Amino acid sequence: MNSPFRSTIPLLVLAAAVAACHDSSAPPPPLALPPGELAFVSDRRLGQKDIYLMGTDGTITNLTPTSFAYEGWPSWSPDGTQIAFESDRALNGTVPQLDVYVMNADGSGALQRLTTDTTNEFEPAWSPDGASIAFVSDRDTLADGTRRFHIFVMNADGSGVARLTNGAAFDAQPAWSPDGTRIAFATNRDGNDEIYVMHADGTNPLNLTNRVGTDLGPAWSPDGTKIAFYSNRDGDFAIFIMNADGTGVRQLTTSSPPDELPSWSPDGRYILFDSDADLYFINADGSNGPQQLTRGSQTDIMARWRP
Repeated sequence: MNSPFRSTIPLLVLAAAVAACHDSSAPPPPLALPPGELAFVSDRRLGQKDIYLMGTDGTITNLTPTSFAYEGWPSWSPDGTQIAFESDRALNGTVPQLDVYVMNADGSGALQRLTTDTTNEFEPAWSPDGASIAFVSDRDTLADGTRRFHIFVMNADGSGVARLTNGAAFDAQPAWSPDGTRIAFATNRDGNDEIYVMHADGTNPLNLTNRVGTDLGPAWSPDGTKIAFYSNRDGDFAIFIMNADGTGVRQLTTSSPPDELPSWSPDGRYILFDSDADLYFINADGSNGPQQLTRGSQTDIMARWRP
């Protein structure tokens, strides 16, 4: 089952509903092999979105093969032994709701459900020290009775939940800096979707992108000096990088289908992303062009390198 509400959220719709419009008019080149293991989301099992693991030899393994719920947004623990993810396998009465879960990196053993609120909790992001997980929730109600998505943080066992953002805007897609002192996130608090950064306690939010267009999906480089993101500021959605202070913006991809949700390799050499419902990676400096990892009628999205 897909997320029951995601298509109604302006900030998140592009990252969660990618149209599979594969072009088969020309013979496809051979698929590349990934320079590292990665987790990703695919509907290759009966159209059901599950979390998969791709090995460096190209082998693909379904990590959630017994569930018929939506599973998405995988986030690796810093030591690479576990994956946090969002799932609507729990029901609020008869209505599916998103919660944050943790599983072993090979899919073995019992899942741990970290959030049990009657609202939606999703888009987990593990802190670099492994002690905390940031996530997004609509658990807070505004004075007029409406709900907004804000960023929260909890201990890695689900305890000690604290809210980091507030207000009437949608805040989402939290991403920790490698040193754990800052969190980048996407927000529409200025009237359009921008990339912000704040201290890890939620203070001192700063707009990094600050221009017309939609900027989403922040991802820190391993050395903390740059942030990758995707944007339609120059037309189609493409992958960009900028310095961690928002300067030095540079476009890396120019594909006509939208390129979305970048993820840096642990060594900082490559950036993984999805485009036209397939997975690609590119050199972090944009050289040599994208290399394709998956192909077919299925949808492959939300890929993250293993630490």
